[in-house]
Amino acid sequence: MSNYGIENSGSGNVTISGAVAMGTGTSVTQHGVAPVAGPAAPQDPARAAPAWDAGVVTVLSVETRAVLDELSKWGSHAEARTRQGAVFHEFTREHSGRTVRLVVTQSLLPGQHSAGGTVEELRREYAPRLVVLVGIAGSIHPDALLGDVVVAQEVIHYEPRKVTPDGVLRRGRAHAVTAGVQHAVNGFFTAHGEPWPLPHSPGHRALRGPIGSGEAVLADVRADERRYLREYNEKILAVETEGAGLATAVHASLGGTDAAHAWLVVRGISDAADADKNDGHHELAARNAAFVFSSLLPHLAG
Repeated sequence: MSNYGIENSGSGNVTISGAVAMGTGTSVTQHGVAPVAGPAAPQDPARAAPAWDAGVVTVLSVETRAVLDELSKWGSHAEARTRQGAVFHEFTREHSGRTVRLVVTQSLLPGQHSAGGTVEELRREYAPRLVVLVGIAGSIHPDALLGDVVVAQEVIHYEPRKVTPDGVLRRGRAHAVTAGVQHAVNGFFTAHGEPWPLPHSPGHRALRGPIGSGEAVLADVRADERRYLREYNEKILAVETEGAGLATAVHASLGGTDAAHAWLVVRGISDAADADKNDGHHELAARNAAFVFSSLLPHLAG
């Protein structure tokens, strides 16, 4: 049977202490923590380690670097690598008398399906309570400027549609964050102001609002998808290509014993989703998004 992520060969569960590679061909690299003497022994399922607090999903390597750099300031870092090549970056930190545990992984490919598959990997291997997509997006609203960061409280999947002889009938689907995540976001903006001027990046801000999500990468101000999103909700700030897949995957896992219970999307604005779209501001947008996510953590961790 094939498995992905951290492997456990044999019966029972494995408790992770620091960083442990489990299964044939799995290795560990640790950053900023003491070396682990060897693999942890299997333990009784009734005493299995609790779910991780959050799983972070990135898509582009520039996004992954930005998140790892930011979280390396936040807590200790260990890297788990499987024989299939999947990499999980584990971060731990003591907060309010308990250990907060985060894991970061990069989606195999861009797009909704790969994002959903990454959620499934995280659910199976770490069972995070919260899954957060951190990266870049294109603005379709004058309020979301280059370098700003959008904290998405709602994702509109704009791809569902019916094609008829008379034209295309779009059937957008909305995904809203849970009440618990919304309370955390409210607390964040209450503490920092709304929009929040980013202290490390003058002229840029963190704001919140809905975003559009679909497989199409938009680089045309006349695109039908942009028109549709404006008509669906004139407050939609940006567009990207993974948020709906992540939200759907989290929703589909609800009810399982190792289910993720909530999600959030944090996106830095790298372009205006127009003909001038390029990679020139990916790093700025990714680093600002990573900074805002790190600043959100005290509120999300509770």
